[in-house]
Amino acid sequence: MACSLLPSAAPFFPSPSCRRVQPLSPCARPFQPSPPPSRVVLVRWTPPPPGWYKVSFDASVYNDGSRRASIGGAIRDGAGRVVLAYAEQTEHSTVGIVEARAMIRGLRLALALGLQRVVVEGDDLVLVQLLRGEETQTRIPVAMQEEIVGLLRCFPGRDVRHIYREGNQVAHTLCRQAYHGPGVWVGGCNRLPPAVWEKAEEDRRGVAHERTVLRAG
Repeated sequence: MACSLLPSAAPFFPSPSCRRVQPLSPCARPFQPSPPPSRVVLVRWTPPPPGWYKVSFDASVYNDGSRRASIGGAIRDGAGRVVLAYAEQTEHSTVGIVEARAMIRGLRLALALGLQRVVVEGDDLVLVQLLRGEETQTRIPVAMQEEIVGLLRCFPGRDVRHIYREGNQVAHTLCRQAYHGPGVWVGGCNRLPPAVWEKAEEDRRGVAHERTVLRAG
């Protein structure tokens, strides 16, 4: 059925005054779309349960032509004390693969210490969801995934968790440390590089960091 919008068949032409475009005022602001709604959340590192150890890991990859890449991480006890930390340069690759290397290195060091129960925590959400069985999408080769799963099975108690980057500052700082002072540090916080020690102390005191996230919906 045809729809008739006007009872008259005569076409409507706006008058010249209607067609005239009014210039914008010099003070008028150009149109800017409204930013998506967001909120600020507080993120803080939390220690593992008593008798457990937390393995925090992170990766750094530069795509500026320098082909720099590094891994870093720390193993801490239930009181937030650093038992071991590592910062090493590695072969340049994709972020997903370098993040997986950082986790593998942390797990191997935890096994070398004879730890039995570990919480492995990083800010690579894709990798964490893959290992938790919450996602099938992956950015790493199957062989690397199988290696991580095999290492995790060596621990009688194990868990893999995601944390926002703001709560992963010790591992992130260790990645930067790898470019000018790589190493493996075993023992108390006083053995760590000063920048790493400062972040570790903030975590131990429960310092929170702000993160802006988009509102759902």
